[in-house]
Amino acid sequence: MSDTACAPDGAKSPDAKSPAEGAQDGPSAGLVELLSALIGFESVSARSNLPIVTFIADYLRTRGVESRLIPNAAGDKASLLATIGPADRPGLALSAHTDVVPVEGQDWSSPPFAATIRDGRLYGRGSTDMKGFLAVVLAAVPDFVAQASARPVHLCFSYDEEVGCAGAPDLVAATAALPVPPALCIVGEPTSLKVAHAHKGKFANRLVVTGRGGHSALPHRAANAVAAAARIACGLEAIGASLAQTLDDAFDPPFTTVHVGSLHGGGALNLVPDRAVLEYEVRTVPGADAGVIRAQIDALVARVDAELKAQAPEAGIAVEPISAYPGLDTPADLPAAARLARLAGSNEAPVTLAFGTEAGLYFEAGIPTLVCGPGDIARAHKADEWVGLDELARAERLMRALARALGDNPSEPLF
Repeated sequence: MSDTACAPDGAKSPDAKSPAEGAQDGPSAGLVELLSALIGFESVSARSNLPIVTFIADYLRTRGVESRLIPNAAGDKASLLATIGPADRPGLALSAHTDVVPVEGQDWSSPPFAATIRDGRLYGRGSTDMKGFLAVVLAAVPDFVAQASARPVHLCFSYDEEVGCAGAPDLVAATAALPVPPALCIVGEPTSLKVAHAHKGKFANRLVVTGRGGHSALPHRAANAVAAAARIACGLEAIGASLAQTLDDAFDPPFTTVHVGSLHGGGALNLVPDRAVLEYEVRTVPGADAGVIRAQIDALVARVDAELKAQAPEAGIAVEPISAYPGLDTPADLPAAARLARLAGSNEAPVTLAFGTEAGLYFEAGIPTLVCGPGDIARAHKADEWVGLDELARAERLMRALARALGDNPSEPLF
């Protein structure tokens, strides 16, 4: 679709149906229509997300909810923050990202940016990660407007999550700076509606190694960039092996990992390569000191850089950050975790996640945070991404329960 601030094909903003209007065993028609509209926006991280956030802002405005956009420096992307209910009391934040990953090179059986329903599943890019949750939240806005009288609900929608949570920091800061910060944040990444209380943190860098080229018969007159990068790769493996001695059985694997994802350089056997590029990531378990690990890696890179410069003064290693986000370590015995699980229809204890989310940023800002959303992360980023209609229906019921929990006489207080 073209980048216009409306639903695909000029469709109007859908009306979210009340619970009575939705089928008992499936999601309401309004929810399905909303999710279909959201999928129609090709909001991949490489593009502006202004069309989709403008659509959301218009949808909220027609339901009496004002929102504000928090733009990036370039002005071509923005997060959205809206409050429903009394802003002077502690309430609930519902967090989602509006961007999706690309579809190029994937073999889809139906158009990725047009919702397709078959066999009880709704297919489309972002259906699971995470426009399904976004649509569930938006469909529940009339319920929130009607029932969030004792506690507010804050809608927090970001951009560029798929490129390392790059768009969330300003939104998180604005949320933490509300007149009364939220008492709880729920990040709706796909967990099959299980409540997750923790995940690893991550930082990733690209190292661009510049050496000095030359003939392979005269390597002493050159500086081999590939060899230097290989020394760093071996050093990273050694650091990872030392970190693997500290275990946290709540995670799989139960330790901090150091991973070299790519190493490229050289072009011909008889030439000393003058350039190499290495990319690595570190995923830290809660309690691991990311600053100390960074310092270890910095010392390794500095040592190899000095060796390279000793061979060729013009050589060097440039460090380019790729992504970074903190881990999530909300206590598993947080009362809201058990209450949220019961509202979602489960008595299962909180789980940990193998993947990262924006939840760590909210947690770092002092906001108790949990992760809970429809769908399965195993379907994300793949061709024929889908979310089950039954999963959407369960999530819709959860939103209604959350709305009731924000009312004057909640049947089961969340906080």
